[in-house]
Amino acid sequence: MAHGEKVVTPSERTEVPVDPKVFNGYVGRYELAPNFILTVTREDDHLFTQATGQPKLQIYPESDRDYFLKVVDAQITFVTDSNGRATELILHQGGMDQHAKRLEGEPAPAKEHRK
Repeated sequence: MAHGEKVVTPSERTEVPVDPKVFNGYVGRYELAPNFILTVTREDDHLFTQATGQPKLQIYPESDRDYFLKVVDAQITFVTDSNGRATELILHQGGMDQHAKRLEGEPAPAKEHRK
């Protein structure tokens, strides 16, 4: 970290009201790396993200396209097309910006275990 660089902690970020309809354009699956997917889901007026093998976490809007997590110091920016549908997201964490392209198609249905 450079001398004098300001570090913004999650507690210093400000949640702003956003029309929950914009969330519909963000719901989907985004590939950060092979076999490491960020899944974005909507529950009522809240947006969540879940990485492969990790718990589901709520993300909070700082603007229509910029979101932050409260439990870890990470932010997500959605890159959208002219219709407001996300084509990728950018995960800002640990001083890195990781681009994750949207995966087309619906997630595969959960496999049922039969006895």
